Amino acid sequence: MRHLPNGRNLLTKVVLFLLPFFLIGISLGIPVEMVCLGLICLIGWNYHQLLLLINWLWKQRGAYPPASKGIWSDVFDGIYQQQRKHKKKRNELTVLVRRFRLGAESLPDAAIVFNNDRTLVWCNSLAQKMLGFKWPEDMGNRIDNFLRQPEFIEYLELENYEKPFEFPSPVNELIILECRIAPFEKDKWTLIARDITQIKQIEQMRKDFIANVSHELRTPLTVMRGYLELLTESDVPEAAIWKKAHAMMNEQTIRMDGLVNQLLTLTKLENKQFVLAQSKVNVVRLLQMIAEEAKTLSENKHIINLDIEPNLFIRSSEEQIRSAFSNLIFNAARYTPAGESINISWKALDNGGAKFVCRDTGDGIPAEHLSRLTERFYRVNQARTRDSGGSGLGLSIVKHILANHNSDLEISSQVNIGSTFSFTIPAEFIVKE
Repeated sequence: MRHLPNGRNLLTKVVLFLLPFFLIGISLGIPVEMVCLGLICLIGWNYHQLLLLINWLWKQRGAYPPASKGIWSDVFDGIYQQQRKHKKKRNELTVLVRRFRLGAESLPDAAIVFNNDRTLVWCNSLAQKMLGFKWPEDMGNRIDNFLRQPEFIEYLELENYEKPFEFPSPVNELIILECRIAPFEKDKWTLIARDITQIKQIEQMRKDFIANVSHELRTPLTVMRGYLELLTESDVPEAAIWKKAHAMMNEQTIRMDGLVNQLLTLTKLENKQFVLAQSKVNVVRLLQMIAEEAKTLSENKHIINLDIEPNLFIRSSEEQIRSAFSNLIFNAARYTPAGESINISWKALDNGGAKFVCRDTGDGIPAEHLSRLTERFYRVNQARTRDSGGSGLGLSIVKHILANHNSDLEISSQVNIGSTFSFTIPAEFIVKE
């Protein structure tokens, strides 16, 4: 460390600096008083320039340097040029930092940077939202104070980051995150986390779909195979046995045919292969027909009430809109206990649209199942659905049909009170007469 000179050394240096000027003045025959006065003026002028320099550097940053002459002009200009260069570099660096931050904020994933000791260096806004960090309050805090899952701590300690790690979000356990860790600098690491909840749900739906299709086809095929093994050419069964076998095989064939047709319909709807051939559909007549079919399905064990606004038509494919209406009404008939009522309404709205509501007074559906009811083959109660003859595809078909009409299926239910299935058709599909 360089030490400042003491007063005596400084005075010695000043004297040694001025001595040549004093000797030159004496040698030129200038009176001593004049030489001393000249030296005092020189010292005063330089001291004044020095004050200007100090004032400019500390109080007038960024301003043009004060006017000066001689060597002090070169000093001011030199410092000013250096300031401009440094300012330009600072601006460039600021732009780069701003671009980096904007780029990091535009990432669709959570991103954090941490040290070898696991202290947080930086994080983007998604990391705050998905992982629970607060910036800049949490800078310097250990990330394992926030991500406390034992498996994740073990993942950090092993430092084997070739494979990603999956863990529930500390903010919401229903959200599944996948994180990857990679080196950032010599002693720093970057962690990238993305939401894979939907991917996991799709994987589970695919597994459930394969399992359910296999199950749905196995039951009728087993029944038919059993009867066919009995019905050999050499052993013709009695009329009563044959009648029962024929009825059972016919029933199972119809069931498989209906399942396959619904699968094909659903596939076409999902792949947008169904063109919505629009025609004016008489909703009043259609709902009355479906209500009668529902009564037949339930063997007149339910009270079905219709509250339908007349002269309120829909411009749609009659096949598709019939499927939407019938699936909801038939479901109500299947899953509502005998003696309970089913209320169906079709009413115009003030905005020009129309709303369909199917409300029953059955057992209701637990809240945890409501969000998954429109998944293919999803069932609240496997045994009950099998007994009712449902395929598990109806609500999924309704969802896709409504998507063709820019609408969504709304479901509300309370256990032991009943369920309500409804949807709103926009004004562009409604015709009033």
